Amino acid sequence: MVYVWRKDSQRYVVGCNDIRYTESTAMMSKPIILVVDDDLPILVLMRNLLREFGFEPVTAESGREALIEVRKRKPSVVLIDKNMPGMNGEEVIRALRAEPGFDGLPILILSGEPISKSDLKALGADGAVLKPFDIRELIAQLRSFAPAAQTA
Repeated sequence: MVYVWRKDSQRYVVGCNDIRYTESTAMMSKPIILVVDDDLPILVLMRNLLREFGFEPVTAESGREALIEVRKRKPSVVLIDKNMPGMNGEEVIRALRAEPGFDGLPILILSGEPISKSDLKALGADGAVLKPFDIRELIAQLRSFAPAAQTA
């Protein structure tokens, strides 16, 4: 990582051609991103990555746990694996779309297979992130749905 100091002593960390979350944004509220996947290494990777880019990650390992976390944490965006055992991503999306207050919640599907726009619409999802994912594309897509950080 390369540290760049500005005249006002706010520190920014520059990497991957992007400005990441640092001490200068520590006093801001961060968008909550719920990541739902049954693959623990993916959850750990996403949690660390999202923190680095200024989001507050919340994770769930199952569809049922995801529904509990959505009600409890009210995330800005849900990033959900399409294929999970038990309650899969499609079932979670249907449940959220049917629940008052969450019908407009941005939901992105994590998938190893391409998903057409018509399939996304049929699922009730707002977008898709293909695995393996490009970090810049993932962050750009999340930022397009998550509200800007607000000063606390």
